[in-house]
Amino acid sequence: MKAKFFFASMLIAGAALVANAQGYKDGIDFYKIGKLDDAQELLERNLNKPETNKAEAYYYLGQIALHNGDKTTANSYFDKGVQANANYAYNYVGKGAILLENNNPKEAEKLFKQAEKCSKKDPKLAIAIANAYYTADPNAYAKQIEKNCNNAFKWNPKDPDYYIFKGDDLGIKKEWGQAAGQYELAFGYEPANIESRVKFANVDFFLNEVRAVEALEELLTLVPNSALVQRELAEKYYEASAIKGNLPKAVECYGKYYDNPNHFVKDEVRYAQLLWMTKEYDKAIDVCNTMIANAESPVYKFLGYRLKFYSLCGKEDWESAVNTGNEFFALPENEATPYSVTDYSYFANALNKTNRSAEALSVFEKAIAQYPDNADLKAQLASIYNKNKEYDKAAQLRQQIIDGGDYTTSDLYQLVAAYCRVGENTQDDAVKQNAVDKARVSVKEMLDKEPNDMNYLNLAARVEVMAENNEYKGGALDYYKRLLSAVDSNRSDENASYYYQNVYRYLATYYKNNGQMDVAKDYYRKWLENDPDNENLRKFVENLK
Repeated sequence: MKAKFFFASMLIAGAALVANAQGYKDGIDFYKIGKLDDAQELLERNLNKPETNKAEAYYYLGQIALHNGDKTTANSYFDKGVQANANYAYNYVGKGAILLENNNPKEAEKLFKQAEKCSKKDPKLAIAIANAYYTADPNAYAKQIEKNCNNAFKWNPKDPDYYIFKGDDLGIKKEWGQAAGQYELAFGYEPANIESRVKFANVDFFLNEVRAVEALEELLTLVPNSALVQRELAEKYYEASAIKGNLPKAVECYGKYYDNPNHFVKDEVRYAQLLWMTKEYDKAIDVCNTMIANAESPVYKFLGYRLKFYSLCGKEDWESAVNTGNEFFALPENEATPYSVTDYSYFANALNKTNRSAEALSVFEKAIAQYPDNADLKAQLASIYNKNKEYDKAAQLRQQIIDGGDYTTSDLYQLVAAYCRVGENTQDDAVKQNAVDKARVSVKEMLDKEPNDMNYLNLAARVEVMAENNEYKGGALDYYKRLLSAVDSNRSDENASYYYQNVYRYLATYYKNNGQMDVAKDYYRKWLENDPDNENLRKFVENLK
């Protein structure tokens, strides 16, 4: 009993192993949908595994070489395929295809007949021969193509390869709707046919995203271990704007693909990116660590460090983010992997979070040297200068943003505020007057665009208060009256009380200084109504006579 149980367990385990392995067949699937580089990598990766049919693998490697114009290599692969299994028909088709391209159709036809002897009345073989003629010259060999297609249909009218061939032809002619129809017929006869479903989804995606995704979802239930289907469905989830909640689905599908031994290193980047986008930072970091440790290409290592760094920033693990950021920025840069504006911004932010403001400034200065026209970088650096009370440097950067021409009304506001800080924090009359003059230019443009904006009017008044050295001589009177009117029309605004305080403070002080105490008293009382916690003001108002 124990022996039987052990033997049965081994059978089950073996079956599970086979079920979870597509092996070289994934490479064939990638070839059939036109992803030749991916196909070649998988075929070569799996070539020497015991379950690989080498005759078949060599045929597809030969086809890839032939598509790439390397007839010598292609012929070598086909010969190896014949040596591996002389009864495997398709390598004779491959050798015949080379002869067609060498304008030797008679010898090609002999090889096609030899192939047909190995697999008689085979519709798939007939379509393979039709494809060889089609690739060589669809017009010159129209009769041979038609003959082989007719044979395929006659031998099995439900074989999907016939309809796939028709769909490919229509696709080349850009008759997308009809091409999709042929692919749909193909997987209608063979629901688990990967090539037809993937091609259908790729064509139909631009017509109906939901329908294309549903076709792949159904296919994945039929071939759950296909690396190609896992990848294609994950990408469709990522790209599909019409499907709600598609990013988590993309992450889940990419997770299955990531665990597939036939996944590509380049797709680990996409998986890590999706994990970062969906805030699964710990998983993203794990994937990135694997990429960093195993990546043979410096590009993937660079991207692994980048996404690990972003994920640590997302976790707000600032010390680790700074350490990884230092490693990231120590990598050799090349044309394929330049540091981006986001890279610099994230690193500077992480440095600021760990109280390394001087280093953050240095990062921004390097970034602006690399991206001198980037307004976002200048705005962020200006904010740091402002925080460090380097107001003149902040204003210079804000002015550069405006001078660059691509700016918003909000940018004008920030520039005016920067000039206010310069003027309000200098003892040099010339510096102050220059700040006032430049601020007034931007105030005019700002209010031309938004004449009733309370925040803009309040700032405009602040400029004039600065210009009159806070002596409330009436230079800001017009702006404050305009602000008062705007606030009266927007009493429900959360900042209304603040604006009222500023208006009434100025008006009360102005009229008091001008000897109009009766008018001033009214404004002092209104000021207190909007600033009830101001005890000094309360005492002052109570003592008014």
